[in-house]
Amino acid sequence: MLHHYTDLIRKFDAVPIEKIASFFHDNADQIDTLIQLYQAYNKHILHAQSNRIQELKQAIISITADDAWSDMEGLELVYEDFSPAMMITGGFASGAGEALHTFNLFLTAPDQLSWSHYEDQIISRYTKHEPVIQGRRTILPIGTIPGHDTSAILHALEDAYTLLSELTVSNFLPTLTSH
Repeated sequence: MLHHYTDLIRKFDAVPIEKIASFFHDNADQIDTLIQLYQAYNKHILHAQSNRIQELKQAIISITADDAWSDMEGLELVYEDFSPAMMITGGFASGAGEALHTFNLFLTAPDQLSWSHYEDQIISRYTKHEPVIQGRRTILPIGTIPGHDTSAILHALEDAYTLLSELTVSNFLPTLTSH
């Protein structure tokens, strides 16, 4: 059935607007209803994802004892309190009938200088994906986790946080000696 709807959309895309104007005019009420259903569907997904992000945020704040985690208006879980600058971001992707299909986790450096500070250690830890350069930013996907697997999501967030924290601290604290 889904294939049928996909074909219908492709056919509409291929027809000039002048030729389907009468269809839109004659079926305006049904089209409006379809649009309202789609908007309600999207609202449901965003609500479920936002609630879940809030739950994860509270849990990871408790685990890391660091309240600098933010939720970017409920759409992404973000931590960006590292120096040099590096950001942990995670958010949900929906699937058919599943608002929390996967949780996708990324590390993002805003510039090459920041990326080069962490690169060797990050690349040796997260070997599945290659970093993607978008303008000045370098983005490394570090995990795609089933959206309902809370312990795996929190473990991945904690692992990334711990790694970056260790790299930040180890390079900026002076060596302690007893002279």
